[in-house]
Amino acid sequence: MIHVNASKLKGESGVLRLFDVEGRVVYEKKVDVVQGGYFTSEINLNGVASGVYIVSLTTEKDKVQVKVFKF
Repeated sequence: MIHVNASKLKGESGVLRLFDVEGRVVYEKKVDVVQGGYFTSEINLNGVASGVYIVSLTTEKDKVQVKVFKF
């Protein structure tokens, strides 16, 4: 399980995605940003192979990415 938290985001809605190292989308979910720029969600990694992934949160005005490892 990955817990995704962000603050000070610009925008009201966006898309949370998980990419594998080859750039394929493994997970995608439309999301809303709470007033004040806060966001929180979880991504269940059951059934996802071990490896390196990129978590991306993109709104209409902002983008945040982080690399994660599943063992």
